[in-house]
Amino acid sequence: MNRRLLPARPVLVAAALVLQAVLLVGAVGPRLSARLAGTEYRLAAGPVDPIDPFRGAYVMLTYPALPAADGQRPGQVFVPLVPDGALWKGTGIARQRPAAPPYLTCETRGYGPLSCGIDSLFLPQDKARRVQDELIGNRAAAVLKIDGHGNAAVVEVVPR
Repeated sequence: MNRRLLPARPVLVAAALVLQAVLLVGAVGPRLSARLAGTEYRLAAGPVDPIDPFRGAYVMLTYPALPAADGQRPGQVFVPLVPDGALWKGTGIARQRPAAPPYLTCETRGYGPLSCGIDSLFLPQDKARRVQDELIGNRAAAVLKIDGHGNAAVVEVVPR
């Protein structure tokens, strides 16, 4: 085999590292953008399931003030947000990006809840149990950071 046709080993290693970095940025970029450049909004939150000791200390969240995707074509959708007292709520589902924030960029399977990347929050075990109790009692709000592109991240869950 002619060695001149193959790139040098350092070039292959560098290319592999660059590819991994690009994939990593693509995977965490939207959430990182929301955390670093986003504005805080509070949405009413409820529980999905109780804490499972085998999966770690986290809380699964649902948002009663966001619309469900029932009857929508699968794909990317946008949920404009409007104030509702001290909290915010979704006003519907749009296929076109809204002209101005705040809005959430979500995915839909065509049924059930939207996937906006804000469905879980990892916490220390003692705090997770307290937050779960507040969620069950319908006394909690999720604090989200949302950037100008609708990317969102859950920052914390607080009492309403």
